[in-house]
Amino acid sequence: MITKSEVEQEKKVVKKALPWVIPAQCEGCTDCVNACPVHGLEMWETENEGVFIPWLSNPDACIGCGKCEKACTWGAISLTSYVDDARQRFLTKKPLGLIAHDEKRKFNLRDAASKKVAMILCMDCRLNLENILQQNKDNAYILRNAGLLIDDSELRALVFSTRVFGIEEIFIIGHRDCRIREANVRLIVDELDEKLQGKMEKKDIRSLIKNFKDPEANLKKQAEVIRQSKLIPENIPISGIMYEEFTGDIFKIF
Repeated sequence: MITKSEVEQEKKVVKKALPWVIPAQCEGCTDCVNACPVHGLEMWETENEGVFIPWLSNPDACIGCGKCEKACTWGAISLTSYVDDARQRFLTKKPLGLIAHDEKRKFNLRDAASKKVAMILCMDCRLNLENILQQNKDNAYILRNAGLLIDDSELRALVFSTRVFGIEEIFIIGHRDCRIREANVRLIVDELDEKLQGKMEKKDIRSLIKNFKDPEANLKKQAEVIRQSKLIPENIPISGIMYEEFTGDIFKIF
């Protein structure tokens, strides 16, 4: 005979649902990852270099809110109440071509700074590179700004870094939980426009106050800004690095 407690437990199990990812339908837009309030979904790299898909690396973190499903415009994610099946799928049945989480290309930023390097990153105080670099911190010329955007100030610093300080590589370092990414830019621009009362054109304010949605794509975009400037020697490598503040892991994106 089924007891009342067993019935209640079964209801709880049925209510919880996990995202079921269909890799073949995924376009790698990261909308689902950005929508997850508990950071349960991650973009994992496939065997095709540079191709990433979302994956629930830790099913226990998922609260079954369904925001990832709503955010996906490609129909690549659906929630399922078959928790045990979903858990097994995410933990053991990797999609074709997917690299396991512990096989992702972890990057040793400390070793990379054994030579002179320039590092561009967000002003977020949680990105404490000095602790990561340790004995090699004196080799790193660190540039910070809001939201990791390359502008004239960063380009000027990079020119001096390459021409005067002799840096050998440029690292653009992003992180996922960036508050600039979630900022309401339109509201900020409107408030500044009202306060300045015509002392600055609204379009100029808008060009100054920028943010982004996709951290990985932003790394590539900012690297392209540096290359298109023609101010940095072509023989200086530019690498995109992603720092995961929740795990402390560092991965090289390109």
